[in-house]
Amino acid sequence: MNQLAKDFRTYVLSQDIPDVEITLVDDEHIRLSAGDAQGAVNFYCFEDMPEIVELSIVDRDCPDDPKFFLHFELDDERHAEELFQEMAEALQKTDLYDTTRVLLCCTAGLTTTMFANKLAEAAKTLSLDYSFEAKPLAEASASGGSYDVVLLAPQVGYQRKAVADAFPQAAVVEIPAKVFAAYDAGAALKLVMHLVEDHTVFPAEDHTNLKFMRDLKDDKRIMVITCVHRPNSGWTGWRVYDHGDIIAYGSVTKARPTVRDVEDVLSTVHLKGIRVSELDAVGIAVPGIVNSGRIGTWSHFEGAAGYELGRSLSKQFGTKVFVDNNANAAAVGCYITQTDYDSVVLHTQQTGTLVGGQGIVVDGHLVKGRKNFAGEIAPLFTALYGADEVTGNHELAWSPEGMRQLVAPLLAADISLVSPDAIYVAIDLIDDMDALHDEIARYVHEEQYIPDLVRVSDYREMIAIGELALCLQKLHNPRPHRKH
Repeated sequence: MNQLAKDFRTYVLSQDIPDVEITLVDDEHIRLSAGDAQGAVNFYCFEDMPEIVELSIVDRDCPDDPKFFLHFELDDERHAEELFQEMAEALQKTDLYDTTRVLLCCTAGLTTTMFANKLAEAAKTLSLDYSFEAKPLAEASASGGSYDVVLLAPQVGYQRKAVADAFPQAAVVEIPAKVFAAYDAGAALKLVMHLVEDHTVFPAEDHTNLKFMRDLKDDKRIMVITCVHRPNSGWTGWRVYDHGDIIAYGSVTKARPTVRDVEDVLSTVHLKGIRVSELDAVGIAVPGIVNSGRIGTWSHFEGAAGYELGRSLSKQFGTKVFVDNNANAAAVGCYITQTDYDSVVLHTQQTGTLVGGQGIVVDGHLVKGRKNFAGEIAPLFTALYGADEVTGNHELAWSPEGMRQLVAPLLAADISLVSPDAIYVAIDLIDDMDALHDEIARYVHEEQYIPDLVRVSDYREMIAIGELALCLQKLHNPRPHRKH
């Protein structure tokens, strides 16, 4: 262990964190205990290379669902201390480790009681620390209680605002009618997981059939980094593809995502036996506008606006680095993994958010537009709903019916302007494509012009595959740089 690692170990052991017990297990392992939370600081030593530090926090009752997880190369004392302090903050957020309480409400409570029992069984199978209760709506609103999520049966969905007022700390959503009618515990549980926080690591195997990738020769070694940010968390997953096969993967989970998270991933990937400089390319898919590798002003990374991420990382790690918008990458992923459609639009939108994002592929070509602004639909949303959209329409973003009302006119505009063969929908609250079709029909009156509507079950998977395809395309068919 080098001196910097010893100094950092001393720093960690010297910290006085309220209600957190810090224990030196051995020279390379430190344990942190705080109620239901279990933290760890682990050191990995490599000859002639900086030490690697691993910071992690899990819930003792649900160890497979990390609340905080990352690796970083110990070459900057200040950066290491900042990451540890962020970890310390997460350790003290006791609500992250308490059992997630979910309340189901309907008129009498009978049907939701049966559904709650199915959800409890499903959660237990997945080792999720969730509890489920069912109550009649009137009783629930009167008795109150501390819940993380309140699920409303479709027949009482119109009461969402009143229930949200009764449970101000909970996410209150209506169960999609199709899910409730089928007692689809899996779909409902996935909705709950998205509302709480989603820390799922990329799978070891890619279940998408990549042999359908059109017009691409998959003969490279490419690392793909996927960044998906939610209001209270950031998730960065990565994979290394070797001629289409996944040979390594991992993820970072933390509350405040930064560009440095991506740098740390690249610095520590050699833990998996990968040398970044020997890869043909690294592709990074991030939220927000990206122009020639530069992060735009609408970035979810703290302090990253205007940062030339692609150029900086390429110089630092000695390989080509491509940076793309993640909705654009997902649209490409949807296009290349099927053979029925030549033009597609992908629309993605999180529960509770008024404005989503889009990726557009026309006749096999990704549409980016001037300064890569294509697909940024916030101005269109404002034009449709007015400048006072937050107070006037925010309620709609919490129910399937309301989300359909928000999204349908935007998709109708896509049909008018692009007329795609299919629209892919990556929205947790919308799983009934027939109902969405009927809502779009209010604006596009002739049935023949409404394209196929396809639900995306795993948005992050489409981002990863699409970013792989974008990298292959740039490697095989480089275009002259065009400056805007």
